[in-house]
Amino acid sequence: MPVIGSFCTSVLRTTDPDRAVAFYGPLMGWTAHASTPGHTFLKYDGKTVASIHQVDAEHDEWVPHVLVEHIDTAVADAARLGATLVDRQDVDGMARIATMRDREGAAFGLWQAVPHAGAEVTDARGSIWWIELMTRDPAVGLDFYGRLFGWKVRETSFEPIGLYRVFERPPAQEGGMNQIRPEWEMTPVWFTFISVDDCDGTMTRACDIGGAAGWVHTVPKHGRIGSIYDPGGACLILRGPVP
Repeated sequence: MPVIGSFCTSVLRTTDPDRAVAFYGPLMGWTAHASTPGHTFLKYDGKTVASIHQVDAEHDEWVPHVLVEHIDTAVADAARLGATLVDRQDVDGMARIATMRDREGAAFGLWQAVPHAGAEVTDARGSIWWIELMTRDPAVGLDFYGRLFGWKVRETSFEPIGLYRVFERPPAQEGGMNQIRPEWEMTPVWFTFISVDDCDGTMTRACDIGGAAGWVHTVPKHGRIGSIYDPGGACLILRGPVP
């Protein structure tokens, strides 16, 4: 079960939930279970792995959410540290949630369980495997999320990334942080990684059913990792198989 101050789920904010379900259902084996109007649970083998939230926004995006004790306090704390509020919603019988953007514009979510605490399973096929912040300035990310959630950073290194930072609240790992290189031509974002049996095969399948494929590479000890874009333009990272 997720704990306060840790990622508890990822939510696809989309203008078209039906389009999202039609794409991710056959691609990931997820089934959709509407909870309240505008909010849908995505399940794999009967367990919740993520959610879909219908929004009126310029573009679709996956937004990882951190479990908090009280949504109003967490929103106020984030705002004092320089974050901006995108929207808030109380989902009856489920959760109180908020979407915010950090100092660099990366979207993250806050989730108060009322009483649903988010994903029921992680680190298994078809579920969230990792969450990663892409930032222009790691010092800004460390200061913001460290003060907001009490996270620390441990530096490590592996190919082909090189220097890599891991958010931790010992002994737990909370996610990763990677510095954006100028040649990548991207804006700060929180990525959601999903574990699959076959990264390359899933990327090909995504293209066949209306999505698109991005980069792909092999990470020692962690298998193949690649990016896909759904028909609404939201980016999701795939990981698998595990060596």
